[in-house]
Amino acid sequence: MIMTKPIYIHGSGCVSVQSTFEADYFFDAITSYTQNPIPALDPDYKAFIPALQLRRMNKSMRMAIFASKLAMQQADTTTVDAVITGSGLGCLRDSERFVESLRAEEGLSLNPTPFIQSTHNMAAAALALSLGCKGYNMTYVNNANSFESALLDGMIYLMEHPSARILLGGVDELGERTTQFWNLAGYLKRDHIILPLPLTQQASPGEIATEGATFFVASQERGAHALGKIRAVETRLETETPEIFISDFLQRNDIVAETLDAVVLGYNGDSRYDKIYRILGESSFAGLPQVAFKHVLGEYDTVVAAALFLALGIFQHQYIPQPMLLNNNGTIPHALQRILIYTQRRGQNHSLILVERASAYSGR
Repeated sequence: MIMTKPIYIHGSGCVSVQSTFEADYFFDAITSYTQNPIPALDPDYKAFIPALQLRRMNKSMRMAIFASKLAMQQADTTTVDAVITGSGLGCLRDSERFVESLRAEEGLSLNPTPFIQSTHNMAAAALALSLGCKGYNMTYVNNANSFESALLDGMIYLMEHPSARILLGGVDELGERTTQFWNLAGYLKRDHIILPLPLTQQASPGEIATEGATFFVASQERGAHALGKIRAVETRLETETPEIFISDFLQRNDIVAETLDAVVLGYNGDSRYDKIYRILGESSFAGLPQVAFKHVLGEYDTVVAAALFLALGIFQHQYIPQPMLLNNNGTIPHALQRILIYTQRRGQNHSLILVERASAYSGR
């Protein structure tokens, strides 16, 4: 167990299958889809990226830079001291393009560009070049815990550099061949394909694959306009008892479930694994407002970063958007100040993120 100090979030930006990159958007209007997989919506990338550079960038790089620029714009800063990212599959389309070219050309006369841009750390490198950041630059690849790994490293980095300001986030893109493999493996939903997913109805096996990028500007200093603070993060590859995993985490942070104002859960409509959340909702989190996010944002390895984006928005707006609210039996507090995010993917890669409003519990 790594001991860390809370960090404050000063700006956030998100590119997804919803209009999360638009000013003042907060999940009140949801775009519907009847396909699987679903590509992310394309914002006006030229607003932040010169056209000549844009032509040479893959989608991961584009989404990462755009989301980061939004976060830095909100944080009112143009520089950061470090860039820390998480990505489950990296720049997947260039990876596929390089392998297909390798096979077609039998290893001869290969274009090196797809190989160069296929690495997982390419988005972080593009961010550093775009921002002129020559400091610490790290990318974490840890399946569905990639963003949490980056977040933990960010908290450790800020303990060692308390005056620094960092850019951290998660990004994943869809590939063409890879999603076909996922479908053959039974990962993708084949029946009742609709987004947003009606979680109250009978679920079916499989998930709806999407893509996106979410980035944050963070520091150890609260500042005047912090969006919220992250108290703690923890991951576990496997656990037979999520209830104990969660209760131990809360106990280590001197919190009981009743003091949470809401819990964000990773329901994604996959009947094989959503029962984990359902059991928790009827036991550990009974009586609490329960919030979902994957049913409107889809599933990808770093989508939990978008859950953090949602939690910070709840603090800022002081209400839970109706399309994101799972239950009506929990009494929503007048002041939403503490939220727990819990997610897993395919029964593995469990993670917890404890988030608080920046002005809340300042004595801790």
